[in-house]
Amino acid sequence: MAREDFFNKINSIISDWENTGFTFNPKTYVPGLDDTNLTYGNGEEKKGIEINTCVLFVDIRDSVQLTKDKQIRTMGKIYSVFTHCVLLAAQYEGGNVRNIIGDRVMVVFPQKDCFRKAVYCAITINHITFMINKKFDNFEFKCGIGVDYGKLSVMKVGIQKRGAENDDNKGLVWVGDPANLASRLTDCANKKFTDTYYSIKGEFYEFNPFYHASLPSNLGFNRPSGYYTKTKEYTAEKFASEIKLSQNILELSSCRKVYSIEKKEQKWKYSNILLSNIVYQEYASACPRNKDITEKYWKKESRKIKDIDYDVWGGNIVWGLNK
Repeated sequence: MAREDFFNKINSIISDWENTGFTFNPKTYVPGLDDTNLTYGNGEEKKGIEINTCVLFVDIRDSVQLTKDKQIRTMGKIYSVFTHCVLLAAQYEGGNVRNIIGDRVMVVFPQKDCFRKAVYCAITINHITFMINKKFDNFEFKCGIGVDYGKLSVMKVGIQKRGAENDDNKGLVWVGDPANLASRLTDCANKKFTDTYYSIKGEFYEFNPFYHASLPSNLGFNRPSGYYTKTKEYTAEKFASEIKLSQNILELSSCRKVYSIEKKEQKWKYSNILLSNIVYQEYASACPRNKDITEKYWKKESRKIKDIDYDVWGGNIVWGLNK
């Protein structure tokens, strides 16, 4: 096929997707590639599926460094056994594996009882990492797990091919916040972070709309608006945005006079499992007598995660099995 003909074909496909209708039908089950409610044929109305449910991502931690430090054969074994066990864990806990990308696995759950199933699956996968560490000596194998809930729009993408490559050229696209945010939680789970911030002592302006001259000045809340000496903490980004050059002197825009600047660091480590607030709350409501709820094994993470505007609950929980 000539290159011009190839791009004419591409243009035709783009026009088809632009001009053909697209409908999403609500379902409670997790669709697969062969689902007849998913279509992508040329000239046909495109059909997708919507489902409100939990999404779980699991990712091997420090996989690049592990590969560098260990023999490829050993890592191949560990990658293979971990992925195999994750697939079995998803099946055992009622989930459906819908994506495997390198060392990251995506699990989607049927809508019914999805909170319990997703959290149980996360605990089971975390338990599996401890079992792997007992079998493979001389290094620590770790993974991070994130779970979120919400509306997912599912579409089929790809092309029809004959033979063995047919399945390799088709796939499902999962669009929606729960997929994006569960992935973001997974990016942070079981990871260490170092935050740089600056402690600045200086004269900062303080506005007090409640000041009244008739009230005693020794009251803590009753002092007039003006500049007062205090110490504030700035993130590195905030500190950089405050710096300005005035008459060849560096100043801070919000501080009239700077007495001292101290650079500090805060180290953080997220839990192995991170749950969005709705997942934790609904799981706690569904399983109020579970020991991880009654004993408060789940804790709110104090460090904010980028693009996450809700509380995140973390835990390093495994199953208490009878030996």
